Amino acid sequence: MMLQMLLIGWVFALLRVSLGQAQVPIQANFDASQFQGIWYVVGVVSDDQGFLDSKDNLKMPVVLVTPLPDGDLALKFGYSTPDGGCQKTDTTFTKGAVDGQFSNKAMAQTDIRVVSTDYKHFAVLYVEMQKGGVRNVWLQLYARAPELFPEGAQKMQQLVPQVGLNPSQGALLPRSDQCAGAFS
Repeated sequence: MMLQMLLIGWVFALLRVSLGQAQVPIQANFDASQFQGIWYVVGVVSDDQGFLDSKDNLKMPVVLVTPLPDGDLALKFGYSTPDGGCQKTDTTFTKGAVDGQFSNKAMAQTDIRVVSTDYKHFAVLYVEMQKGGVRNVWLQLYARAPELFPEGAQKMQQLVPQVGLNPSQGALLPRSDQCAGAFS
């Protein structure tokens, strides 16, 4: 009887791991007004081949988040360019069924979740993309300052295996001052 219970427990544990993406949490009581403002993308983990091929050359983007009256989020990204400039991109995260869950059809991002945030120091975002029949998963670590925040890094590390990623698929992005004043 004990062996049967152990085997059943293992089966359920394996099922939970294989269905990891369905178990990705969303920040309880997500508050867009506290989430607004400047964030830095300090770390990324993804199985996207384009990201994996270029991750060693990427720099830390800066993001300005603005909540919209309908519950969507307007985001302005500033990306460092190889020539020393700053490329700006605007996008909108469309509010999903639950506060803290969004999508972005323009960028083929079918499921965007604010998994965890303390609003003052860090946020961990989960992003699922469906493009050309290929599904990719992204975890992004946002920080209010252009440096790694330990609690946020720990939350992201815990999530990596849950969503089927491997730490080797990640990068800590080096600071760049090219976009420092982009949204001030």
